[in-house]
Amino acid sequence: MTHRDQRGSRSEKQASPDTRFLIIDDDRKVGMSLSFMLETRGYPEVRAVRSPARAESVFSTFQPGVVFLDLDMPDAGSLRLAEQMKRLAQLRKFRLIALTNDVEHAMREEARVAGFERYLVKPVTQEAIDSLLCIPTSAS
Repeated sequence: MTHRDQRGSRSEKQASPDTRFLIIDDDRKVGMSLSFMLETRGYPEVRAVRSPARAESVFSTFQPGVVFLDLDMPDAGSLRLAEQMKRLAQLRKFRLIALTNDVEHAMREEARVAGFERYLVKPVTQEAIDSLLCIPTSAS
C-alpha cells in the first residue's frame, strides 16, 4: 500500500536504471525480498543492511537515490537514522520510503516531518514497488 496522495507527496517519473537503492530493515527476509524485486526490474545497484550503524556507513559511500527504512527498527532508531541521513546527504536529494507492519503506524506524523515521502506496508508486493517507481504495468 502506498500513500501517493498523502499531503507532501510529489509525482515522480520512472526511476532511472542507474538509481541506487538502500534497504534498511532488521529482518533479513525483507531485505532479500525487496532486493530481488528491484533487481528483476533492472536495478542492479541494491544494498540491504540490518542495523542503523551499518546503514550510516553504507549511505555515505553508496549514495543511494532511494532509501527504504523500516520504521520499527529496534531502539526506535528509525527517525534518528532518517535525520542523520538527511544531514549526511547535505544537498544531494534522495527519496525516503517507510516500511511498516501497520497501516496506521503510531509514528506516522513524526515520520512525515522527518522526511518520509511514502509508506509501504510489509510484506511489500511487486505491484507496490512498481507503483512507487512509476514502472508501467506492462513490465510484469
